[in-house]
Amino acid sequence: MIPLVAALLVTTVSTPPAAAAAPTKNVVYVAKNGDDNAAGTIKAPFATIERARDALAGKTSRRSPGTVYIREGVYQTAKTIEVTGERQSYVIYAAYPGEQVELAGVTTLSPDKFRKLSEVPADEAKWSSKSRVSAAAAPNVHVYDLGAEGIPTGSLNKNGFNWKPQPFAPALITDDATQTLAQYPNADAKLGRDHLTVKEAPKGARDYFSDKTPDGTTMPYEEMLRLPGPVYSIKDQEIAARYATWAKATGTTETDHTKQETDGWLAGYFGNNYANDRVRIDSVGENDVRTSYPTMYVATDKWTSFVAQNVLSELDAEGEYYIDRHQDHNTLYYYPPGGTVEGKEISLTSFDAPFFQLENVRNVTLKGLKLNGTTGTGVRLLDAESSAIDGLEILNVSMDAVAIGEANDAITAIAEYRTSRGGHRNRVINSRLHDLGGGGVFTAGGDRDSLERGDHVVEHNEIYDFSKLATYTPAGYMYGVGNTFRYNHVHDAPHMAIQIMGNDMEISHNRFERLVTHASDQGVIYAGRDYTYLNNVVSHNLFRDIGADGNQAIYMDDGMSGMVVRHNFFDNVQHGLFYQSGHSNVAADNVFKDVKYIGHDKLYHEGGRKLPVANAKVVVERFNDMLKAGDGTGFTNTQKNIDKWYRAYGRQYPNIRDWYVPVDSQGQVCTAVGTEECTDEYVWTNPNSVYVPAGNVLTRSVSIGTGDFAYTDDADGSSVKTFNPDFDSFNVKKPTSADFAFDPATGKFDERTTALNSAEGFGRKWVREWNRNFTLDGIGPRK
Repeated sequence: MIPLVAALLVTTVSTPPAAAAAPTKNVVYVAKNGDDNAAGTIKAPFATIERARDALAGKTSRRSPGTVYIREGVYQTAKTIEVTGERQSYVIYAAYPGEQVELAGVTTLSPDKFRKLSEVPADEAKWSSKSRVSAAAAPNVHVYDLGAEGIPTGSLNKNGFNWKPQPFAPALITDDATQTLAQYPNADAKLGRDHLTVKEAPKGARDYFSDKTPDGTTMPYEEMLRLPGPVYSIKDQEIAARYATWAKATGTTETDHTKQETDGWLAGYFGNNYANDRVRIDSVGENDVRTSYPTMYVATDKWTSFVAQNVLSELDAEGEYYIDRHQDHNTLYYYPPGGTVEGKEISLTSFDAPFFQLENVRNVTLKGLKLNGTTGTGVRLLDAESSAIDGLEILNVSMDAVAIGEANDAITAIAEYRTSRGGHRNRVINSRLHDLGGGGVFTAGGDRDSLERGDHVVEHNEIYDFSKLATYTPAGYMYGVGNTFRYNHVHDAPHMAIQIMGNDMEISHNRFERLVTHASDQGVIYAGRDYTYLNNVVSHNLFRDIGADGNQAIYMDDGMSGMVVRHNFFDNVQHGLFYQSGHSNVAADNVFKDVKYIGHDKLYHEGGRKLPVANAKVVVERFNDMLKAGDGTGFTNTQKNIDKWYRAYGRQYPNIRDWYVPVDSQGQVCTAVGTEECTDEYVWTNPNSVYVPAGNVLTRSVSIGTGDFAYTDDADGSSVKTFNPDFDSFNVKKPTSADFAFDPATGKFDERTTALNSAEGFGRKWVREWNRNFTLDGIGPRK
C-alpha cells in the first residue's frame, strides 16, 4: 500500500501568477489629506478608499486591471469597505510602496483624558458604580468617559464551542498588548473543583441536537438559549468571602449596581477539557452561584476550570479593565501597568465588522495593509474568484482574521454540515495574523458531493497568538475540497492549529510550535467524525513543543479515514498520532524525537462492542450523505457523484466500493448483534464494515528517545494491530539524535554517517529523499 500512497498522494496546487502592473489610466490614490471631490491623482488624491473604488468601477478588466494606492497614515474605520461584483473586480488595493498604511478599528484613548478614580465627583451618576472598586486597588485605577466621546462600548455575548459566533467585547490594548477583562482569579489561575462544586447540572444544549434526541429533531436555537444554567456551591473560604458582589442576591429581582455586579460571567471549561463556554452569573447567595444560559455540555466537577469575568469588584491587578454599560454609563475603569497611563499608547477596539468584504469579485487583491482592531472578522470573501490577501498584518481581531466562504453552525454536532460561497483559487499569502480571539484563515471551498475543488491556498504566513477567546478556532480551517495550507509558521496558541473537514487537503512544510498549550484531549491537526474525509495529506511539517496534557500532534477522531501522514518531524510531543476507529489512515516515513508515545489507538470495540457506536448518528449519516445512492436529498448522493468518488479514490482505496454501515434486513442501522443478521462477523470483524479499523498503516518510523505505540486495553484484546498485522513496521529506535547523525535544528541527517543507510526499510535513497524534501527554511512570510 505504501508505494501506491507515495505515488498517488502528492497534492499540488499551482499558484496563479501575480497580476500585471496596472496601466496609469486605472491608477488612483487615497491620502489622509485627500478630498473625495478631487481627481484621484497622486497630487490630488481622494480621501476615502470607497471613493477610489467607485472611481474605477466598470473601468477595469482582466486585460486592464486597476490599482488603488493608499498613502501613509492611520485611517479610522467605522464601516466595512464593500467590493462587489464584476464592475469592482480586477483591482489591487495597496499601500503605496515604502509607506505604512493602517486601517484602525481601534480608537486611541488619550492619556490626558483619563482621570484617577479619586478625581471623579462623588455625585456624578455615570460613575456611581465606582464604589464596587476595592479600596486596595482604587488608588491605581484610572477612568475614561467613553460615552462622552461617542466611543462604542459593545457588549458581552453568549459565545463558545457550538454556539453561534457573535462579536466579543471590545478589547483594551496598551502598547500593543491586549489587556484583561477584570476577573477572579488573576493571571492564569482558574476556579476548579477545589473551589466550587456543581450543585445543579441541567442537561447541556448538546443533548438537544438532532443526533441526541429520540425524535431526531434539534431544539430551536433561541429555545436553547433559554435553558437553565448550572448552579455551583462555594467550597473555598476565599471565594466565600468575596462572591457576594458578583451578582444580585438570590431571591431578589433588582440589582443594586453600587454594590453588585450587573454583567458578570463565568468563562472557561464546564463539561469537558477541550471546548470552552461561558454563562452569565445570574444571582449569588446562600453559598451558591446561579447562572443563566446553558452550558453546551453538562457541567461536572471533574472539568470545572473557569474564571469569574467582567467583574468590577475584582479589578485588582495590573492590566485589568472593565466597561460599565449599566444604564448607559459607558465608562471605562482601568488598572494600568505600573499604576499610570502616562507615556502609554492605549486604544479600545471600537469596530464590530470586517474591514473589507469582497463579494462576487474576480482578481481583487489587498496588499501591504495593516488592519488593526475589530470585535468581528478581519476580512471576508464570499463567492470571490482568484483574489488575494497579500502581505497584510491583521491583529487585535476578536473572531477570525480572514474568512473565505461560509459554513453552517455547530459543525461537529450535526450531520448536515455544509460549506458555501467559498469561490475558487483565492490566496492568503505573506501575511502576519496575530492577537486573534478566533482563528487565522477560515478556508471553505469546493463541493464535497461532486469533489469539485476550491483550490484556495494559504501560504507563507505567520499566524500566532490566536484562539485567545474561543476554542476550535484554528490557524487554518480546511473545509470543503482541495485547499492547501503550506509554508506557514504557526505558533503560540492554547488550542488546535488546523481543523480538516473535507477532502484532498494539503498541509505541508509548516512549522507548528507551542500549540494546544491550554487544552486537553486535542490535537495540533484535528479531523474526524466522517469516514469520507479522504486523501488529506499532512507532509513535511515540524511539530515541536506541543502541550502535553493528553494531547497529540495529529488527532484522527471518530471514524476519520484516509489521512496520509508522511515525512513529518515530531519533537517534544506527548502523543504523535491518534488512530480512532477509522479506515485506511497511513503514517509513513516520519521522525519522532522525545515523544512519549509514537501514537495510540481507540476502537469502537472498546467497552464490550456496544451498539450503537459513539456518535453513530453523525458518522453514519455523513457516510450515507456521500456514498449512499439516492436522489441527492436527505442523507444520499446521486449515483453520478458516487461514481465520480469511486473513480477518484478507487486506486488509493481499492475496497471503497465495498465499505458499508452495518444494517439489518430492513436497512436499519444495527443496534444489537444477532445470530442471523447484524452478526458479530458482519459488524465487528469484516474489514469492510466501517466500524472495523482496517487498512491502517504505521511504518518506517525513526524513533529518537521515543516510546512505543500504545494500544487500547479495553477491547477484549483487540487493537488496531489486530486488524492490520503489519502495523508499526520498520520502526528503528535509538536514544539520542547523535545515534542517527540527525540534527534537530535543521531536521537533516548526515548522509555519510547516519545509521539509517543500513537500516531495514530505509537505506541511502530514503535518507537523500528526506534531506532533499524536508526543510525548515523559507517557512513564514517571504521577506
